[in-house]
Amino acid sequence: MIVSKKVRQSAWVIHACTLLLAAVGVFCADSTRRSLSGTFDEPNHLAAGLEWWQFGTYTQWTENPPLARIAVAALPYLHGMRLPPHREWDPKTHDWDRTWQLGNDLLYASADGYETTLVRARLGILPFFLICIAVVWGLAGGRRRPLAGLLAVGLTATLPALIAHGALATTDIASVATYLLAVLALLRWFERATTGRALAVGVTAALALLAKFSMLLFLPATAVAFIAARRMGRMGQLTARPPEIGGQLPSADPAVTPVPWRVLARQAGLAAVAMTLVTWAGYHFSVGAIGDLAPEVKGWLHLLPPVADRGFLYRVPLPMPELFHGIRFLRAHNAVGHNAYLLGKVSDHGFAAFYPVALFVKTPLPFLGLFALAAVLMFRRRPALWAARGAALAALAILGLAAQSHINLGIRHVLVVLPLLALSIVWALDDYMASAANRTRRAAGLVLAALLVAQLVGAVRARRTELGYFNALAGADPAAILLDSDLDWGQDLFELRRLTRERGIDTLKICFFGMLRVCRHGLPPLQGLVPGVPATGWIAISENYYRHRSTFVLLKDPCDPKSTYSRAEIPPAPFAWLGAHTPVAIAGTSIRLYHIQSAPTAASPHERF
Repeated sequence: MIVSKKVRQSAWVIHACTLLLAAVGVFCADSTRRSLSGTFDEPNHLAAGLEWWQFGTYTQWTENPPLARIAVAALPYLHGMRLPPHREWDPKTHDWDRTWQLGNDLLYASADGYETTLVRARLGILPFFLICIAVVWGLAGGRRRPLAGLLAVGLTATLPALIAHGALATTDIASVATYLLAVLALLRWFERATTGRALAVGVTAALALLAKFSMLLFLPATAVAFIAARRMGRMGQLTARPPEIGGQLPSADPAVTPVPWRVLARQAGLAAVAMTLVTWAGYHFSVGAIGDLAPEVKGWLHLLPPVADRGFLYRVPLPMPELFHGIRFLRAHNAVGHNAYLLGKVSDHGFAAFYPVALFVKTPLPFLGLFALAAVLMFRRRPALWAARGAALAALAILGLAAQSHINLGIRHVLVVLPLLALSIVWALDDYMASAANRTRRAAGLVLAALLVAQLVGAVRARRTELGYFNALAGADPAAILLDSDLDWGQDLFELRRLTRERGIDTLKICFFGMLRVCRHGLPPLQGLVPGVPATGWIAISENYYRHRSTFVLLKDPCDPKSTYSRAEIPPAPFAWLGAHTPVAIAGTSIRLYHIQSAPTAASPHERF
């Protein structure tokens, strides 16, 4: 087919705009990467990844698989960072905070300084953020349908939640990137079932599993969702027909020859073999007994049965025992539950509505509006909409599975839903635009451009506070809705430092939620804010403590990370008296800064809400 010069030039302009949108996302992520202090889990991931590089083992906090941690530790390892010898830390036992302390020891001992080394670790996640952008462009058919690719990249690269986690040395964006790769491989296999594409499914599924164990549920749910949508769209069986890559996804064709089930079974078997080998490679081809790994997290979780009750499978050498140990770890954690906060309430076993609420208040309004429109368009009786429906069904299935979880620590656990919804929007609108009249198409294009620009502007404005971003539906006090990694994950200590210097504060009473060693970051002399005791002067308190969500890692001495309070030492609602005062500033999104000159009066624990 001959393509006119004008059409080619137009495509290049659209591709350039797509790259510009991706660059905006990368720019915002870079600002976030450099402006946020260390979040709660980053030292843990760094230490575990260093063990993989340095010793070829993977024994620390196996609840998280190794892929993202390998990436996080890569640059620090290349710059000479090393764990101490095993004799100084026993890899077969777990104190809950040992891995965190190891990671912090290395960050604070770095010759290049804490902040430089932290940024270096965070850069290990940048490739996964870029993969997310590239794969949604590919799934949208950006090569042959440039406008669809532009919309997909624009909706994804400017999502504050993705930008924030793409800037941190954590596991969440790696799980999104590898999940999207697996979805791409799966859809290509659906379009044309070949051995090579089946092997790609196995490899990408292994990478997704190495990024996060939740993929054991999310990927099968996604496959079922797309198959169901395909059947509802009367797409028939998997076929040997070449796909229209980058164009409309193939519709029913009676001339297409179905692939025999025995061929599909053989290909699925090869995919399973590829998945097993790649997953095993992620664990350094280790062989050992599950019973040789940590039996418990001291004072918290029992990971293995008592020795007398361990059966054959705990004693026999197995490939990658760390994988099976990690799955047991996650199951034990979920059974015990984790402290969660939603709409001012606290639960040790989570909330069924947690993730829908989080998505509703942390997703930009232009994105939500476009998805509402796409959802209406998906009800049209058009077979070509099967992929849009499949993505929406997959997102719904993932949210349904997540609702069963007793671990609600932030939207990050279901981040994969956001690019799925973006793809659903793109596929639904692309089909609509293809069939709309010229005048309608132009009007719709202007609306889409306006909404995309609005989302882009919002991302740029929030570039130093992406982690705590909320849309306007959250109101003026989003901390009343969500906390933890959605708002207060220990990320705003650098901003508090800036505020103390700007205001000339010479002494500060502090209650900081996080694993940082706060006295090592250039703050004024610090004192601990005593629970239940009103105070005067300059006071800084993290939202997690102010909202009485938790007293976890609350320190008597801010300069001594081991000086934690016991539960018996902390009265109920220990900081309720602050409800009678108004903060003079909020550091970032998570630390309230007060200047109290007169003696505070007692306040009811509920006066604040």
